[in-house]
Amino acid sequence: MTVLLENKVAVIYGGGGAVGGAVARAFAREGARLFLAGRTPGPLEAVANDVSIAGGSVEVGRVDVLDADAVERHAARIVEEAGRLDVSFNLIGYGDPAAP
Repeated sequence: MTVLLENKVAVIYGGGGAVGGAVARAFAREGARLFLAGRTPGPLEAVANDVSIAGGSVEVGRVDVLDADAVERHAARIVEEAGRLDVSFNLIGYGDPAAP
């Protein structure tokens, strides 16, 4: 069986949310090595636990994803550790899109 993300390194910013968690689980099923990032460790750890139980490779990083410099430093650490970064998926939001 072919997996779409075999031997790929992926970071998911906002990986602890409902959509981010679903994306993380799907990426893991497809063989990606995952790095989940966000500001709230609890939900990230819950998703990471699910991925680990299913046999996936996952690490969690607390990152203020609204701080561009922090995101750049985080991505650089991933490249340093994993040797590359193939997929960066951004699922964060800020503000109220319905607000004037």
